Amino acid sequence: MACSIFARASLAAICASSIAALGCGDSGPEETSGVTYQRDVRPLIERSCTSCHTADGPTPYDFTYSAEMFESGTPSWAAAAVAAVDAGRMPPWMPADDCHELAYERRLTEDERAVFRAWSDNKFAVGDEADFVPLEDGPSAPDLGEPTIELTPEDDYVASSEASDDYRCFILPYDFDAETYVVGSTVVPGVLPIAHHALIYVIPPDLEQTIRGLDEDDEGIGYTCFGGPGGGVLSTLGGWVPGSVPTGAPADSAAVVPAGSKLVLQMHYNTLALGAGTGAPPDRTTVKLWTRPEAPSFRIESIPLAHLAMQIDAFDEASVQERLYRMPIDAKLVGVTPHMHTLGTQISVSHEPAGADAQCVVDIPDWDFHWQQQYTIPESASLELKKGDGVRVQCTYDNSQANQPLVDGMPRTPEDVTWGENTLDEMCLAYLFLQVPFDTPDFRCGAYTDCMASCSDSDGPCLFECATTGGGQCASCLFPAIFSCAPAYCAADGLALQSCVSGCEKTAARCIAVECGAEWDAFAGCMAPHVDNGDCSEQIAKCGL
Repeated sequence: MACSIFARASLAAICASSIAALGCGDSGPEETSGVTYQRDVRPLIERSCTSCHTADGPTPYDFTYSAEMFESGTPSWAAAAVAAVDAGRMPPWMPADDCHELAYERRLTEDERAVFRAWSDNKFAVGDEADFVPLEDGPSAPDLGEPTIELTPEDDYVASSEASDDYRCFILPYDFDAETYVVGSTVVPGVLPIAHHALIYVIPPDLEQTIRGLDEDDEGIGYTCFGGPGGGVLSTLGGWVPGSVPTGAPADSAAVVPAGSKLVLQMHYNTLALGAGTGAPPDRTTVKLWTRPEAPSFRIESIPLAHLAMQIDAFDEASVQERLYRMPIDAKLVGVTPHMHTLGTQISVSHEPAGADAQCVVDIPDWDFHWQQQYTIPESASLELKKGDGVRVQCTYDNSQANQPLVDGMPRTPEDVTWGENTLDEMCLAYLFLQVPFDTPDFRCGAYTDCMASCSDSDGPCLFECATTGGGQCASCLFPAIFSCAPAYCAADGLALQSCVSGCEKTAARCIAVECGAEWDAFAGCMAPHVDNGDCSEQIAKCGL
């Protein structure tokens, strides 16, 4: 996910500006009849800022109001906040305003920015708390209340500084004895400067022993898990990237954790920012879940649209990568999370219904990996997606010398860049969050056949990506099913593909889609007639094909 090498750079600049602005010997705010915190500034902050600026948020400043906030004079963050708002750095809101309506916008108007400047001119006057009236024109993120469940790994973990990227998975100590309905989740990293991203995976009961075996085979707390926690492509319950905040499910909806499941927290630590010879501090990240006691009317499913075959040429300053995906089911689109790494400059997601004009869903014209998040689509602007509708993900990258990340303090020389999970790799990815009736049957491979028909026989990456359009769940079902059938018919080709993937340094998905394309084509060509003849029907029937 998003790299965090420079995730605190802008905040450091703000801190510097706040030190200069505050000066020494501040004796506290002087009350006047002008703009005050309580009447004018606090309503704007609580509407547009406190989704991030909380005690557990991804910033060093907590803007949550308390009676003690002004006891010692002007809060330390006040001048920094005014400077950041005046410069347009805060609040961060990346989507273009001419795309689709999104909930919880933090955007400020010019008149609202002027209020912050006037507050500074008025010596940060406090005003009367009775004057505070919450704004109703732009709701803040939903108040989920206290979390139902809080989980942490059983011990601290110290990220390895031998490599720049350390992927570590932790089996969280909690038993889901009954089907559980999750209406919200978040991750609170213990050590923000090295936190690249976090994902919460749902481990079904039949895979628990596999996961525990991986954990037992690795020394220390957790286990190494580059590319995923093991056991195939699994459902995610939530996650964290720099700038993300908790988001609640729509009314009468929830994500479902089956009874007997376990959760695995995958942490991606990036240690490039530590400097040579500096060890990482111990981390113990917290997972927070909000649940409801009864089954809802709707469940939330997430599907990743991943362009695995992307290829960014060295020195290309405007490399456009895109892929059109087909919806596997009728569903309401309730959220979307676009994602790239550090070379990304623009990303958009559009809905292309059959026989109608394309509709923009989200467009980030000036990508900043520090400020990515899930964007919620309000009920008033909901999008109904039909099975077979197109969803296009388009990503633009600048791989010129001027836009290279720093490695050991020096800009990297441009190289060809492909899909991968490491900081110096790239991604072109969008997660769609879908609301479907609670009793909707499994749709893991609902669009697989139609998607296959859109690929040419020689387009191995397209064929592989078709199996991922069901949220990866189709791939995790379909490929093991076919491989379990292969020994009777195509053992040699299956072993050749397995050997290629084992020796490939990229993710298994990327290897099969691209680096091991010849082996994949040979295996697929051998197995295709057997699948068509029904020789593998028993194995693939469970995937809905």
